[in-house]
Amino acid sequence: MSKSNAFVVGQSFEEYLVCPYDSAHRIRPLRLNNHFIRCAKNFPSAKLARCPFNDNHLPSAAEMQKHVFECSDRASMERFKLPSVLPSVEPRPREFSMETGEDWDAEPPTPTYNSNIHCERNMVIRNLQGAPPAARREFREDQRKRFKEQNLF
Repeated sequence: MSKSNAFVVGQSFEEYLVCPYDSAHRIRPLRLNNHFIRCAKNFPSAKLARCPFNDNHLPSAAEMQKHVFECSDRASMERFKLPSVLPSVEPRPREFSMETGEDWDAEPPTPTYNSNIHCERNMVIRNLQGAPPAARREFREDQRKRFKEQNLF
């Protein structure tokens, strides 16, 4: 008799959170607020209060004062209310300038690259695109003559 290992494809079980009202409930973080609203109706005797800094925190009424002082989201609220008192979350970018002896505008002018001139001087087989058949035939004849003149073919 063989054992079959069944598993669920998709999100891992570790990504789910436990409901504070009923520990048997496992909820995705995105659905947490909706679940709290529904679950609170089913458990009216539960004395849980919402954290003023984060709606997803539901400490008991007895632990609320302790939670308010220790809440990890409190710093963001304080930073919002008093931005000049607390340091910013990310350091401000510093002005960065680098002095070099290189001046690209002072370089001597050079001619631009022309691919047609390069192809005419070297053995490059080209194919005319988008022209009618007679023009393509004439272009191929010219290319054959060019290769014979340059002794390349």
